[in-house]
Amino acid sequence: MMDRLWNRLWSSKVPENLQEQCKDKAQLSFVNSQFDIELIRGCLDKIKDDPKNTLFLQAFLTYQDIASQLETQNSAEAEIDFMERYVSLFSQISAVDLSVVWTKKIEYPTLSVPRFILLPLVQNALWQGYHAAEKYPMKIKISVFEKIISLDITNHVNHHIVDQKVNDSVENYQARLQYEFGDRHTLIMNSNAHTFRANLTLRF
Repeated sequence: MMDRLWNRLWSSKVPENLQEQCKDKAQLSFVNSQFDIELIRGCLDKIKDDPKNTLFLQAFLTYQDIASQLETQNSAEAEIDFMERYVSLFSQISAVDLSVVWTKKIEYPTLSVPRFILLPLVQNALWQGYHAAEKYPMKIKISVFEKIISLDITNHVNHHIVDQKVNDSVENYQARLQYEFGDRHTLIMNSNAHTFRANLTLRF
């Protein structure tokens, strides 16, 4: 009887604790997308090394201005624009030539989404993937409908990393998806010898 009582007490506390942990990790994911320290450091180094490159400086300042805005929701169109800015900055600080192929189908651009809810998969592909081979471009396919967003990203596998989906950033992102969407999201990540793929579906 005591065992049953203990089990009931324990099970009643776990969801609350897990929800709180989920919230903390979700916040970490948000902050990491809003202020990507590695990207910012790389951009500042480039500005220091090439102070006359005013186009890059302006692009970086505009990116930072958008990232610093206080809104917690954004239009899908604005979020995609922010992702494109991120990829552009990354490509300019990258030590190798980066090839990115975008495929966009935006039928409902004003769909309201949580800010930075898409960016972590782009961050993971850029920072964890391998981009030096021209024949293996990073591919980003995004579709926005009235009630659904689909994001599919593929990149060449980095063989110096055991598993691209096993890191703190991905863990925090998964917690954020759970916190924001619960069972209204699906995230599938898998890889083979050459390609890593992440497929996300958000249902509104």
